[in-house]
Amino acid sequence: MAGKFVGNNFGQDDVDKLAEFEDKVDKNDKEQMSLLEEMRRHVKKLEDLRKHEDPRLSFSTPEFREAQRIFTDNFKKNFGKPVEWAFVKKHAWSKPQLVKLDKPVDVDGTPWPLDAQGKPILKA
Repeated sequence: MAGKFVGNNFGQDDVDKLAEFEDKVDKNDKEQMSLLEEMRRHVKKLEDLRKHEDPRLSFSTPEFREAQRIFTDNFKKNFGKPVEWAFVKKHAWSKPQLVKLDKPVDVDGTPWPLDAQGKPILKA
């Protein structure tokens, strides 16, 4: 199970805030001491999570979003390959069926350029 990405939500300012509270706390007040102990545990847990996290696995990093955008754009363009199979309706009221097209087309439906043997010319 992958944990939530902590990198952007936890930083040195949180550790500094804990140190500031440690200085201000009244050592004789049980409630303040229990709250301080809870803060220490929470900061330690966040430090441990951050120590073992790999930012490359986060779905919120700019790198992942850029890679996802590039993949989606290429997926919409069939990764630069011709469309040879498609769902086709024979009649307006019939269900679409997967059939091999007579001639390959691009994602917009325009015919794909063919070589002398009639095979699609793939972009290098």
